[in-house]
Amino acid sequence: MERAVRLCGGRFGRVYRYDGDLIHVVARHGVSAAGAEELQRVFPRPATEDTIVGRVITTRQAAYVTDIDRAEGIPLLSRQMIEALGTRSQVTVPMLRAGEPIGAMTIGWAEPDGFGEQQIALLQTFANQAVIAIENVRLFKELEARNSDLTETLEQQTATAEILRVISSSQTDVQPVFETIAENSLRLCDATFSTVFRFDGELVHLEALRNTTPEGADAIRNAFPMPPSRGGASARCILTRSVVHISDVREDPDYVLLGLAETNKFRSILSVPMLRDGNPIGAITVAAPRAVPFPDKQVEVLKTFADQAVIAVENTRLFNEIQDKTHQLEVANRHKSEFLANMSHELRTPLNAVIGFSEVLLERMFGEVNPKQEEYLNDILSSGKHLLSLINDILDLSKIEAGRMELESQPFDLPAALDNALTLIRERAARHGLRLEVTVDPGLGEVKGEERKVKQVLLNLLSNAVKFTPEGGKISLSASLNDGMAEISVTDTGVGIAREDQEAIFEEFRQVGSDYARKREGTGLGLALARRLVALHGGKLWVESEPGKGSTFTFTLPVSGHGG
Repeated sequence: MERAVRLCGGRFGRVYRYDGDLIHVVARHGVSAAGAEELQRVFPRPATEDTIVGRVITTRQAAYVTDIDRAEGIPLLSRQMIEALGTRSQVTVPMLRAGEPIGAMTIGWAEPDGFGEQQIALLQTFANQAVIAIENVRLFKELEARNSDLTETLEQQTATAEILRVISSSQTDVQPVFETIAENSLRLCDATFSTVFRFDGELVHLEALRNTTPEGADAIRNAFPMPPSRGGASARCILTRSVVHISDVREDPDYVLLGLAETNKFRSILSVPMLRDGNPIGAITVAAPRAVPFPDKQVEVLKTFADQAVIAVENTRLFNEIQDKTHQLEVANRHKSEFLANMSHELRTPLNAVIGFSEVLLERMFGEVNPKQEEYLNDILSSGKHLLSLINDILDLSKIEAGRMELESQPFDLPAALDNALTLIRERAARHGLRLEVTVDPGLGEVKGEERKVKQVLLNLLSNAVKFTPEGGKISLSASLNDGMAEISVTDTGVGIAREDQEAIFEEFRQVGSDYARKREGTGLGLALARRLVALHGGKLWVESEPGKGSTFTFTLPVSGHGG
């Protein structure tokens, strides 16, 4: 302004800013104390016709006063102001941005006719430059504000990500999450201190605390736990299940923790509830020394943190609940297995007697039996052996589940074991009109394991193949070396198994498949036991099958000298 006045040969100068509602004097030069008082009396004011500058802003056109003493049509208010400033002539030009007024500039002279076209043009140039400068400042401030917003957003996102990371790594303990929330709340809310509270349904407990002196920390710890009430921000927040925002605790009639506020040097306090299904489980609280409200952005930050805290608490609760349930199931399963093992043992004793006496009678050790008696005795013996096999399977499964199954593992000749299993199944296969094929890798020798258990697996797979392969079909047994493991496969041309059922068949007491398959006798224990026995040997058992095209069951065993 000073330069414009000097270059135009003027004596007085003023710069006005128009904010869309009011005109403000933002700069002046050469104005006396009395003139300054007059400007303060008149401005700020609306852009109306009662002042020259109001007309300039309204019409967007310059206004000239060549001599106030001879001029007509000058608004009374402007005349009074011009006379108070000691001005005889003046020029006022608008400051326009994109055609819209943002202010005006005025230069005055103490004598009449103080200006000409040159001074008017020069003043307009200064006005235009002022618009550019104002626009640059506005754009710079907008950029600064945008950068500040982006920085805040980035900080909030970083804090949120950090809390989520802590949540994912602290499934059994929520305390690290509370500590992280307290740390980030303190920083992002520019607070004096921050706290996290838990509500157990009766009392509000302090869980995390940041940035207090030892005396301040003691004052907070001594105040809690407390029941929900209106006397404290956190207690009130939990009581009302809503955000509590006290801009000055000294002016709040319900706030009673003024000693705590004095020790911790805060005036304003903000508390946001942690709500699960609408019920309070805690609160996050921050406080500041200034007696002004926290900005809305900071309220939203705490709400986000509160939501995350609820997720953490719920995750921990569910995880611990699942752990407890899992432990209970393990205990129940162990008791079941022990019960079945004991019951199976008790059942085997009388059943062995039934089988033994049936065999004795069939051997005519106590005299001849007639054909009908022999038929019934054979039925008793067959049923008894089938029941004994079932009991043995249950006993073995129970031992495995109870962790009491111990293998007598030692090297044995696998080809010989395969041949022995085929011998036991050959007669049944012949009765069903089935062909047997065997392919054994010549390099396959000893494997490590308990031979009796491996034969049990082989017989189960071969028996199933016989059971589920229609007459005229074929069963193939093959064994080979694959990556240090013996791989044994039983393939049939039977009914096959649908893909969605291929895992279910390894579950206890499960039988799936066609009507033909369901009509075959069986308990659904064999494959479940076979898979567990193979796993005890360090191998795997799986099936590949298509309905109507047969099945291939394959299991692996460690080769002697290759581990296991």
